[in-house]
Amino acid sequence: MIKSQSTLEYKQGLKQPIIVGVVTVLCLSLFVNKAFHLDDPLFIWTAKQINSHPADFYGFDLNWYGYVSRMSEVSQNPPLSCYYIAIVGAIFGYSEVVLHIAFLLPAAAVAIGTFFLAKRFCANPALAVFAGVLTPGFLVSSTNIMCDTMMLAFWVWAIYFWITGIEQNKKNNLFWSAILITLSALTKYFGVSLLPLLFVYTIFKKRGIGIWVLFFVIPILILAGYQWYTLAMYGRGLISNAAQYAIRVNPSIGPGWFARATSTGIYFTGGCIISVLFFLPLLKSKRNSTAFVILLVLFMLMPFLLNLTLNHLKDDPVVKIGFMIQAGLMGATGVLILYFAAVELWKFRNAEMLLLALWIFGTFVFASYVNWTVNSRSILPMIPAVGIVLMRQIELIPNLGIKLKLLPLLGSAILSLVFCAADYSWAGVSRNAAASITKNFYESNKTLWFEGHWGFQYYMQAMGNRPFDFQKPLVGQNEIIVIPANNTNIELLPENLVAPLELMTFQSMEFAATMNMRIGAGFYTSMWGPLPFAFGPIVPDNFYVYIVK
Repeated sequence: MIKSQSTLEYKQGLKQPIIVGVVTVLCLSLFVNKAFHLDDPLFIWTAKQINSHPADFYGFDLNWYGYVSRMSEVSQNPPLSCYYIAIVGAIFGYSEVVLHIAFLLPAAAVAIGTFFLAKRFCANPALAVFAGVLTPGFLVSSTNIMCDTMMLAFWVWAIYFWITGIEQNKKNNLFWSAILITLSALTKYFGVSLLPLLFVYTIFKKRGIGIWVLFFVIPILILAGYQWYTLAMYGRGLISNAAQYAIRVNPSIGPGWFARATSTGIYFTGGCIISVLFFLPLLKSKRNSTAFVILLVLFMLMPFLLNLTLNHLKDDPVVKIGFMIQAGLMGATGVLILYFAAVELWKFRNAEMLLLALWIFGTFVFASYVNWTVNSRSILPMIPAVGIVLMRQIELIPNLGIKLKLLPLLGSAILSLVFCAADYSWAGVSRNAAASITKNFYESNKTLWFEGHWGFQYYMQAMGNRPFDFQKPLVGQNEIIVIPANNTNIELLPENLVAPLELMTFQSMEFAATMNMRIGAGFYTSMWGPLPFAFGPIVPDNFYVYIVK
């Protein structure tokens, strides 16, 4: 009888984590045929290099900036996720569906790991998970095959094992946490931040140094070995090189940089974790309502006061008004997220709240001031912590039924899926354009050249075309050059070199976008716009076809 009861309790305990994992997978499975997008090609090409030369993961050349470079100079991420892609690709192939299905696993691992972590902080861990997972920041990022979601999976589980190891004095848990910290850092360098985060937490928890500090030696030694190995292989230590890149490439540093970076970071925080906005009506109080209205107006005006739009918005009053409303909502929500984290820390002043607060504020500081650009991928690591903090705020409301808690999650999920679809649609533009352009202009005795990178480059190269090299333009007479307008690292060519031949247009989703200068959306880089996504009229993407004179 006792045994059967314990078995029943065990099964009941697994029910909710299974549910959060399944819901996460179901949401993302809608987009498994998404075209390879943004930096996806870098990870795929590295994986294919690993299949041929496992120890020399970045030992190949590519044209990513408009000229040929070594991959060790281009990539600013460690290669662990590429090894995962290489294993999957070697067994099942490198199709879009196969790789996106493979990346459902780390997304589910984030959800389940957040559940077990949230159980230690709040009474409704499943709702805390959904408050983080059912957001544009998490779902859109997880429809790509880049390293961000995998890094977060290792991150969440590393924190869980460390906390349980410290609380229960389990050295095995501390060991596994050290391994997971290492894996997180070798998936994306931001994972190194776990070392100071967990060190400060443990100092406050234990009130001093103990044997636990020795477990930090494991990731430190392995990462030092990686730095030494890449220095020997590529002539530069890739950890230090990535840090230097963030400082060197940041285009925002200058007069007013701090105010612009802060505001943009707040917009991205509020937009990526928009579930907080949907829960706001439940946190009704006169003070909260007044503060939100003030923040709303302030952040509606902020982009224009600080020139955040950089002339991206056109002289269209409908676009401008829509942009201002969305900016106000995201900015006010971003401030509330930081405010809730500070309130929890001030109210309880314990190691656990310090952990959550440092987790959120540390990510915000990195995304806003340290990274080379503000983007949603840099906001992603704070999402589980924000979901936990939000649910702790919601649990303070007395007599709140489960239906009222689920309704905001439904709204956040619908909005998030809309922008997943918008990103899916825009990614498909590159795939469709490459196929159509190749069909119309490819000739076996001539080279079809193109500018632009990201997914467009992947599909153009896969079809036998070549990226244009600004330093060594090897084009021949009557050959074709294609320039996509909504892309990166592109330049107009001199009129004495080329003549316009045709303009091809491809329409993505018509009313929402994750990357569109016209409406101020810059999910993957704030250089496109100060909001992570936006509603607005989306014009077709232009692809200019030229012939060499």
